[in-house]
Amino acid sequence: FLSAAPYFCGGSISDSSGVLQSPNYPGSYPNNADCVWEIQVENNFRVTLTFRDIMMQSGTCQHDYIEVYDGPLHSSPLLGRFCSGSFPTYVSSSNMMSVRFHKLAAGDVCC
Repeated sequence: FLSAAPYFCGGSISDSSGVLQSPNYPGSYPNNADCVWEIQVENNFRVTLTFRDIMMQSGTCQHDYIEVYDGPLHSSPLLGRFCSGSFPTYVSSSNMMSVRFHKLAAGDVCC
């Protein structure tokens, strides 16, 4: 039995400023979430990403993490991957940046 996720996350952002939120924020985020935001600003500008409020369910980065890429997700260098600790500000080298929020299932569910 497969069902679609009951939430929406990720997408394309082209505004000069905005806010990214995990599914169900400020509540708990669901298992198996894999959200990608592709941010693109005007040419000759850079993307600056600052985190204000982060509370991950896992501090090991094995199951829950955020990744920041310097451009499109699948063809750009990883700027950082984190789940706890201090959260730096990221600045892109071009007018594009991608952010991935990932949460694996808490465990196998049987019968």
